[in-house]
Amino acid sequence: MAPRGDGTLSHLPSLQTRRELMSGWDQAVPYLFGHNHPPYNPLAILSLSARATVVEIGYRLSSKDPYPKPIHDVTAGYDWIRTHLSPNPSKYNNTESYRTSPVHLPNKPLGICGELAGGSLAAMLALTECKPNGITTTALNNPIIDWSSPLHPPNQIDSKLNHDITHLRTTSFSNPQHRYDPFASPLLFFRTPAYELPTPQSPYHTPPSPSPKSEKSSSDSDPPSSELLPRRLSHRKHPPLGSTLRFPMTRIEVSDDFMLRTQAMEFAALMQRSVNLYGDDPENGRKSLYADDNRENERQMKKKKRVEVVERDGGEGLLWGEKEVMEMGSWMEEMLRRKL
Repeated sequence: MAPRGDGTLSHLPSLQTRRELMSGWDQAVPYLFGHNHPPYNPLAILSLSARATVVEIGYRLSSKDPYPKPIHDVTAGYDWIRTHLSPNPSKYNNTESYRTSPVHLPNKPLGICGELAGGSLAAMLALTECKPNGITTTALNNPIIDWSSPLHPPNQIDSKLNHDITHLRTTSFSNPQHRYDPFASPLLFFRTPAYELPTPQSPYHTPPSPSPKSEKSSSDSDPPSSELLPRRLSHRKHPPLGSTLRFPMTRIEVSDDFMLRTQAMEFAALMQRSVNLYGDDPENGRKSLYADDNRENERQMKKKKRVEVVERDGGEGLLWGEKEVMEMGSWMEEMLRRKL
């Protein structure tokens, strides 16, 4: 079963009614699945361990619904959560209408979690919606952080999920240039792509075949890596200067046998680098005229450990199990209650 939805949401309050669950917890966590739904109920487990209202955001991702559709679906779902689960009191005309609204706890702390393709979309939201009263906590599991770089051939790492990721990359981008959008490949918020942007004139890009039966032989798939044109990497500044974005507390879990493990580790390092350089206010990136001040600022920034990496043994699988969801939920509860 592929990820489903068009920004729709699923509430699974197994122990309480929907209204009680929505008003009982003082924090909310969107959950983005990355593959088939597991046999257990991760939303109920996460809700209890994180003591939060947990909402699934469904999204479409297939050859019929390629990027940027999943981005639109997820942002629509997030907007619904912001409206219904974390309302801003200033939007209400009077105190009575605010008090009697379905959820009358202002500005609930918001977290987000996702795995695989859902991890990519969760990272996108975390980096762009970490505004005041926005996302403060993020948990990612084996996220696909960069669609623009070629993947390892499936026979190098024998895993059905790794095969599926390779197939998904081939079929879920009707235009290869969409892989280079930072909203699709969040790693590119922090650095330039490793390869040249494909163009219609590129030797490795031809228009997709109009025949739906030729999906496996689509010319949109990557050529051998030797034909790709590498480019020199350079850092990008994120958040931009003057932005109100403030990076959330972030936990990234990575399995030993995940084919995109390297890019997930790079993403964690670059995100923490941005915190060290600019702090919570991009204005802090401006150097002082006094060397002692700069050294002191650097020491203070390094104390702000914002990104945690958890490495797991490959035998545990690429998806969260019940134990991992409980551990992640306990961590998320602690982080959601902490002020950055």
